Amino acid sequence: MPVHRTYSRLHPKLPGSVPEGAVGRGGFTLLEVLLATAISAVVIVAIQAVFFNALRLRNTTSDRAEADLALHRVLDLVQRDLTGLMLPGGTLGGVLQTETDSSLIAPVDGEKLGPDFFTASGRIDAWTPFAEVQRVSYYLAPSSRGDGSGHLVRSVSRNLLPALEETSEQQVLLENVAQAGFEFFDGFEWTPTWDSTATASVPIAIRFFLQRAPDASGGPVPEPFELVVNVPVALPASTASNQLAAASP
Repeated sequence: MPVHRTYSRLHPKLPGSVPEGAVGRGGFTLLEVLLATAISAVVIVAIQAVFFNALRLRNTTSDRAEADLALHRVLDLVQRDLTGLMLPGGTLGGVLQTETDSSLIAPVDGEKLGPDFFTASGRIDAWTPFAEVQRVSYYLAPSSRGDGSGHLVRSVSRNLLPALEETSEQQVLLENVAQAGFEFFDGFEWTPTWDSTATASVPIAIRFFLQRAPDASGGPVPEPFELVVNVPVALPASTASNQLAAASP
């Protein structure tokens, strides 16, 4: 009877078996690891540069947008004050005079930019026991930058008939202002001063100009801004006729 012999043979796919002619590899070589690390470092540096450039652009755009928004708010506020200008005279409507009145105490330490505007631009609400009439003054208060620039300050007095002492509210409208001021149009030319007690009239238009100071880092000088507002105030018929009679030869 023939004898069958059985030979055990390791299968090449079984665990622990090594196929014939195969060379084992334990992992990456040192050169491959160093090359992969160098490539990763270059990619990370490029991503970081792009990220910080985008962040710097975002901050610059945000700062510029905030500065433009603050400037537009100032121009809108000045326009509202000049549009609501009241006719000089009466109990609440004072004179429109560029020279500082000695009876008024300056509430702000700085340069006064124009006369006291008696205007009906005040907002009436449930928390303010005054009418819409208010006295508004604009100042250029000195700043701490040391470059001659200042802060545009708006002083508002709502209670024009105080029983004891008059109080005013100061609002810092805009910082880092190089110069600002008002000019008045009398129908022929622009003049930096106005005195309603001498002319017995109000200007036809008022111009507000503003020049912002450059950045502390030495950036470009910002462009100046001008706002021209027509004064919608009609003089009484007697005053107008007197002016025409005085102007006629």
